[in-house]
Amino acid sequence: MYWLEADIEPPVALGTALDKSKVSLSLSDMGMDDAPLVGVNTAFCEMTGYSPDEVLGRNCRFLQPAGGAGPVRERMRNFISDDKLTEGKFLVPNVKHDGTPFLNLVYLSKIKLGKKIVYILGSQFEVKPAGKDLLDVYEEALKQDIRDLRSIAGEMGMVMLGTYEQLASSHSIIAEARLSDQRGE
Repeated sequence: MYWLEADIEPPVALGTALDKSKVSLSLSDMGMDDAPLVGVNTAFCEMTGYSPDEVLGRNCRFLQPAGGAGPVRERMRNFISDDKLTEGKFLVPNVKHDGTPFLNLVYLSKIKLGKKIVYILGSQFEVKPAGKDLLDVYEEALKQDIRDLRSIAGEMGMVMLGTYEQLASSHSIIAEARLSDQRGE
């Protein structure tokens, strides 16, 4: 996992758990102005074509085309501002570093520390015309990550729910636990 600043990086165990994933993942800090990306994994960089130095410290809107993402942007804003919503799924038009447009299926999960939302975890998948097989591979990779994270959560006395709507939030459940452990909560 690549972090914005090494001196404020989240717990090492959190980074290790997220970086092990073959799924594109990003972490935005809700405590900073404009919620910039503070962590991305290798799969995110490979999918978008951007290096960590080019994305860290920026809001993920930089991936949207010049005209914006359209109506989905308002839905994403509503998700972020509604504390009752913990996870959401969005199909977002994006542009890779080389200018190639693509459709990005984005799963967003809020990570709370205590009662405060501190991060938003994004899980991304490039939707392609022949993407059904690739989507199956993506979902299988997420399922395997969930199995691994379920084991970790079980050791911590947590129960993880396994619906598809919660696949993206699974990483956030572990992240919350890791943050709580580090801060002694």
